[in-house]
Amino acid sequence: MLRPLVSLALAATLMAACTPAPEGTVPSLPEGMIEAGAEQNGGEAVIQVGQVIRIELESIPTAGYVWQIDQLPGFLEHVGEATRPTDPDFQNQPGVTGGHHFMAFDLKATEPGTGTVRLIEGRPWELEAPDSSGPDAVWTFTVTVEPAG
Repeated sequence: MLRPLVSLALAATLMAACTPAPEGTVPSLPEGMIEAGAEQNGGEAVIQVGQVIRIELESIPTAGYVWQIDQLPGFLEHVGEATRPTDPDFQNQPGVTGGHHFMAFDLKATEPGTGTVRLIEGRPWELEAPDSSGPDAVWTFTVTVEPAG
C-alpha cells in the first residue's frame, strides 16, 4: 500500500517541479562544460576531472514522462538538475500548461575513470509496478575522465 502513495507523492512533486518556468531557468553552459542531447545517444566523450557534462533531453513531464538517472559511474557526481520549456514564447504565456520540456542533468567529473551513464524515461509509478514492461526510452553515453592537465 505504501508504494502507490510514494509514487503518487513523487508524481505530484515532479509535476510541480516541471511547471513551465520563466526563460533562463536552465543556466547557460559555463566555460568548459560539455553538452549532450538526444543526438549523442550511444556516443562517448573524453573530459577532464572537474569538468561538467550537461545532459539535456526532451520529455513530457506534465504527462508524467520524465527522465531519471538509472546508472551513474562513481566518478561522476550529479550536481544539478533543471527543466525548461521547448517553446518558451508559447509555454510561458499566462494560462498555458503542459507541453514538452527539456530536462537537464549536470554531472561533474570527480576522478579519472571510464563508464556509462544510463538514463531512462517513463512514468515513475509505472516503472515501479510489478508488471512493468520497462522504460519507454533509454539513453546511454560513455564517459572517460582523464586527470586535469
